[in-house]
Amino acid sequence: MVCMPRSKSPSARTTLYRLRGLKDLKSAIRAKDAKYDGFTHTPIVVEGREALLVHGAMHRDRAAWALRLSAISGVPVEVGNTTAAAVLLIRDGDATAFALTYGMGFLLLDQAVVDPGFGMRVAIRTASPEAIRSLTRTELDHRSRTDRSSIPAGDALRGFGMGDFGEVITRLSAPARLPGLTAGNEPVMVWAADALSLPLGKTSKTLVADLDVVSHALTLEARPELRALEQFVRVKSSELVSELKAKLRSELISGDWKRLAIGWPHERIGHNGTPSSFRLSGTGMRGAATSDDVPTLEDLVSALQAKKPEDPLAAADTIKIQLFRDADGEELMSSAIPATHWLFYEVILHGTRYCLFDSRWYAMDTDYAKRLQSHVKEAFDRSAPISMLEWDTTQYKDEKTYNSMAASHVEGCVLDGQLIRTIHHPHGFEACDIITPAGDLIHVKHIRESSAASHLVMQVAVATDALRHDNDARAGLREVVVGVGGDEKWIQTPLKSVVLGMARNRPVTSDDLFSFTQVTVSRLDTSLAEAGIKLTIAPIVRSSP
Repeated sequence: MVCMPRSKSPSARTTLYRLRGLKDLKSAIRAKDAKYDGFTHTPIVVEGREALLVHGAMHRDRAAWALRLSAISGVPVEVGNTTAAAVLLIRDGDATAFALTYGMGFLLLDQAVVDPGFGMRVAIRTASPEAIRSLTRTELDHRSRTDRSSIPAGDALRGFGMGDFGEVITRLSAPARLPGLTAGNEPVMVWAADALSLPLGKTSKTLVADLDVVSHALTLEARPELRALEQFVRVKSSELVSELKAKLRSELISGDWKRLAIGWPHERIGHNGTPSSFRLSGTGMRGAATSDDVPTLEDLVSALQAKKPEDPLAAADTIKIQLFRDADGEELMSSAIPATHWLFYEVILHGTRYCLFDSRWYAMDTDYAKRLQSHVKEAFDRSAPISMLEWDTTQYKDEKTYNSMAASHVEGCVLDGQLIRTIHHPHGFEACDIITPAGDLIHVKHIRESSAASHLVMQVAVATDALRHDNDARAGLREVVVGVGGDEKWIQTPLKSVVLGMARNRPVTSDDLFSFTQVTVSRLDTSLAEAGIKLTIAPIVRSSP
């Protein structure tokens, strides 16, 4: 048998970005790299289109860790490193272009002009809905938790455990059909986030033709089965964006961060793992130091306020955060990402909910917002098994004294401050604040703001999860109930009722909660319902002279 050599493919897998808001192609390159002698900038023409090739290498004679290793080992360590990088920019419109990156070429791009979610938009319009291989899901609750899931054989969204609320998909891989590609009309595997990885033609003619195919894909309607991945609508009105920025600017100046959080721009980082250090640059201070761990909201906002006290938001494009795998700040894990990509903000304006996500303003999809609000309202509208007495702060100044009175009213016992410790919870958790003879687990909290409600919900989630799945936790609950004078027969197996006692000077309603909090309530309700546990909300009127 004679084996015939495989014919060479006319395409090669390439990482593709889309750039927008360009003054010229040179403006797509980071300023410091544009001036660096190690890179060559060559204006060219590719099939009649303006283009720019930037390539070269970043060289360091001695690695930062070499000196420390020499001191520890007693052996002189003289080791440097060279990092090759290239990017080819090809004009695609008056202010737009495609960027093909090679090696560490993605580091050369100015993140301010990278079109966010470009790759995802192509995938949502071309991918096979029933054959998704992997996806990255960010949960819009107060933790902003992100996880990545893979099913090698492929599946639909439901196979990845996609819920109805609070999930934004920022990366996926799946076979996609883009008719006209040089690779052929059969589905090709794509990896999509801000960038798009797919096979592109190896010649200038076939490459440009393939770029036109990608451009056309952006004009298509999203596939019905994947439309849920587009739950937010980009705000395009410059007047509205200016109004939203004014709201955010005011909050940054005032220090009132109730609707502000630090996010994690995972898809701009592009690597798995946890960084060991980070560096703030562009602060106006010389010799930016490398700090351990990951940045906090206080780290970021303090830097913005210090640089431009009168307008911290104006500093968000120039102050940047770069992540490193090592403590010395040498092993790059990300490009220098502008602070504006780390800020998450939410505000209701003119009756519509707007979110700042990855530097872009979005209006929450009306149907999505309505479904979320409807679900949460349903939980608020359920009749609680008990009624909570008014919290008169002249008599009951703190939560502990109020709980004592409220427990007596429902003929129950106070568990506030009674910690249950298990192997999984060595520091302990509270099962609830009050338990009733009927087995209702009542959690009480003064809800000054939406974030306090989120904290309450997460406490409940931790407690109920432990009591449902941990024998030691249930044994601990029996012990503390008996210890405070209750009866272990009060403990329902399985649990049947959880009550959120939300206290404020006027009753808390579902409309009072921001999206992040609504998401946490919705998720808790769904999780408890699946376990046969009824969630209810009992308003507590908190009065003060």
